[in-house]
Amino acid sequence: MLLISCLLFLEKLMTLKLRPAVLQDAPVLTDILHRSKASWGYPADKMAEFRKHWHVSENKIASMTVLVAEKADVPCAFLSATPKDGETLLVDDLFVDPSVQRQGNGALLLARAEDIARSHRLTRLYLESDLHAEGFYQAHGFKTFSHKPSEMVLGKELPLMEKQLPPSVHALHSFDVKVDREQSWDFETLNAAAIDRHWKKVMSAKNQLWNGRNLMLVEHQFENGALTGTCRETSFSSFLAWRDWGAVDITSHNLIGSAVLVSADGALLYGVMSGHTANAGKIYPPGGNVDPDDVRSDGSVDLKAAIYRELLEETGLQRNDVNEGALLIAFDGPRISVAQIFEVPLEAEPLSQKIMQHSLGSEEQELSGVRIIREKADLHDPMIVSYAREIGMHWFDQRAD
Repeated sequence: MLLISCLLFLEKLMTLKLRPAVLQDAPVLTDILHRSKASWGYPADKMAEFRKHWHVSENKIASMTVLVAEKADVPCAFLSATPKDGETLLVDDLFVDPSVQRQGNGALLLARAEDIARSHRLTRLYLESDLHAEGFYQAHGFKTFSHKPSEMVLGKELPLMEKQLPPSVHALHSFDVKVDREQSWDFETLNAAAIDRHWKKVMSAKNQLWNGRNLMLVEHQFENGALTGTCRETSFSSFLAWRDWGAVDITSHNLIGSAVLVSADGALLYGVMSGHTANAGKIYPPGGNVDPDDVRSDGSVDLKAAIYRELLEETGLQRNDVNEGALLIAFDGPRISVAQIFEVPLEAEPLSQKIMQHSLGSEEQELSGVRIIREKADLHDPMIVSYAREIGMHWFDQRAD
């Protein structure tokens, strides 16, 4: 019994999670702020002044996006960010407890800062770096463009740094993604017991979910319109824990096949996910995770087959019902969507009715509705996921050209 308890404790220590901050986090986040700052070795009198004037307030938590990283359910790092102007996200705080520094927590929070920026359709990150952290930010793509006097060290200057975010959507000309059948997904292996507990908790609320098999993209490259990469097979419960805990393994990505429907009268049609699904209420093109059924005998992933499978399952439309348009790829933080544009020779309203007739008659009933998108303004609904919004914006821009 003691051995089992020790193993559970060690496993729990390895489980890293991200969550939004709550007002009650203010004191513990302030403590992380102070101890992290002190770890740079600033003079005692300067640290006393810093502790007096710098705190994480409840007002900051309420007014900004504040993310907390936890290990063993104890906060160990945090990020605060807020839009600064029409193109810039201000990264106001990024502090890591000294006991868990150099373990990837800062990199994880910076990656999620980029997600926050994309959710606001912002293209630039801005921050004022600590004197000692400039190299860390440079390693993650930031550049120093100016300086300001340091309050901690007389005569020194703080780096003012920025990072420009690349476009999210690109034309996809080729893809070569293979499955590594020799190794399991590290996240699943390291967090098995915590994943099982999370799945039981999820199933207590959504008992219609099925713990099938998915493919996680564990490494990839995208260059000159070509996607290459490697997937490993995992359970849906492991994927769901990874997603719900903030996609804490930033080396892995959720590879999604998307069928973007364009009606005869020029509208996009996105699905509204039913309440019993894992994405209840979310709005995005018919599609889903790539799974082992999409793997050819040689181990390569047939992304087109995955998209056509999702098209049939969610809409009832078959290959001869649609005409292929552009093939796109959308990068959305932990998600990568390979999106096939399909032109359908039906106007939006009858096409929507046809899709819903199929969904309501299916066993899964994945869709609770269809969202008809006729202009860019229709893409501002916060329930439309970021990659779906960017694909829509890209499509309208291309059509205008």
